[in-house]
Amino acid sequence: MNPERTINICGQEVRMRYCAATETGFEALSGKKIEIFTPTVLEYDEHGKPVKIEQPKASSDDYIKLAMSAIVSAYARNNEEPPITADAIIYDANPQEVTLLLTTVIQMRAEWYQLPATIPATETDEPKDKKKRKNV
Repeated sequence: MNPERTINICGQEVRMRYCAATETGFEALSGKKIEIFTPTVLEYDEHGKPVKIEQPKASSDDYIKLAMSAIVSAYARNNEEPPITADAIIYDANPQEVTLLLTTVIQMRAEWYQLPATIPATETDEPKDKKKRKNV
């Protein structure tokens, strides 16, 4: 399933679609590999669980280009022209609209890759029942 959303940005209803075309479009537009959005595991513990993770190296510009690629993908799928340009987004969108745009593309990417919405608890997390906690 390829996630699709419609958001309002710069006074326009704009569709977004996350699919392979979104990722290849990003790579063509930016000249960067899509892996810049993926954290890198630097170290694992003896049980194979990640203990040291390097955050993704994507910049704000990269996220805007990924979002623009998702917009283009939604319209190209139906041989249509997008109702908005990258220039309109970077020059005319307000901070709330940009936040919505970036949040939407991040959520759609996670949905496409079927990533969990939350990170599961580990043994190092604080106990839910603080009464069970030992004094140190």
